[in-house]
Amino acid sequence: MQTTRSLTILCLAALLAVPTAWAQPHPETAPYAPAMLAGAFPAPPTGAGPGKIAVVTPAGQAHSVAFGQAGSPSGNSFYIAVDPVAHRLFVPTNVGTTYVLNTRTWKVERSFPSIAGGRVAKVSKRLGLLLVLSGRELAAYGLVDGTLRYTVPFGGNALAFGPHDAHLYVGGNMDNSIADVDSATGRMLRRIPVAHSGDLAWADGWLFSADIRNGVMTAVDPQDNRIVEMATPEVDPAFRYDRIPAATAGFMQLAVSPGGRTVYAAGFSGHVLRFSAHEPAYLGEVKLAVPSPAKLSGLTLIDGGHQAVVTVENRKEAVRFDLSSGKVLQRFADISSNRWVAMQ
Repeated sequence: MQTTRSLTILCLAALLAVPTAWAQPHPETAPYAPAMLAGAFPAPPTGAGPGKIAVVTPAGQAHSVAFGQAGSPSGNSFYIAVDPVAHRLFVPTNVGTTYVLNTRTWKVERSFPSIAGGRVAKVSKRLGLLLVLSGRELAAYGLVDGTLRYTVPFGGNALAFGPHDAHLYVGGNMDNSIADVDSATGRMLRRIPVAHSGDLAWADGWLFSADIRNGVMTAVDPQDNRIVEMATPEVDPAFRYDRIPAATAGFMQLAVSPGGRTVYAAGFSGHVLRFSAHEPAYLGEVKLAVPSPAKLSGLTLIDGGHQAVVTVENRKEAVRFDLSSGKVLQRFADISSNRWVAMQ
């Protein structure tokens, strides 16, 4: 495979020239409906978790709901999945059980066995599948009945679908490449030479991969194999994977604008970074208006891309804020998640 690389190197002068906020986030013309947000409360990669889902309603009210057993591996999840049409949340857990919650009643309706260590999930309505990912394995289950459809012997911590859910991209912090998988069968199609995917997102024909370690955002065009690497100031020179909570910078969750032309990244530095997906480029950052340090993790856009909700992990809270200025508009005390999902 012929791969063309273009690397944007930011020197010190360029970093100083980057504005701390952009004039406007240029929300795109797209239908907007108020969204219900949900996400698993933060938990370590292994072991016990709090057994709680954080919920923020369209009216701006926040509460938590229970799953599994708090203080045990069945209460440890990372990236939940949503089926908004069926009003279901799928909560994969470290113990190897996936819980299904009804988002009208916020009760656990059922559970089914899933792969051990699988804390990341994604729904494909088109294929009728729930994908569950662990550090070692990827599995697909029937969306309605939870029956196992396939497993493949590679894992990670990040998933993203391409158009029409035909391709599933699987990456991981510790991996040297991204797996391009046939979503329907689990067949490995190829390896994309992009390493250390902390999170993945599809936007405007590009697959974005965030490297938490070095502050480089990479965009891949799977059609022509073009790879664009965008260096940013989101770098902690002393970063260590075994001490992520102590990091002073690093990408966390990615979010895509309603029209798909802009990608945002929450940063442990207290900034939200912005990237163009039309022709991949780093566009700058905005600082969240809260006292430092502000370690931002879970991120999702609301209000048609004018506002966002982000978790301030070290403050154990989430905030709603203006994307253009970083001004905090509302606080949600004791509500947090490393990965938010939106239900419209």
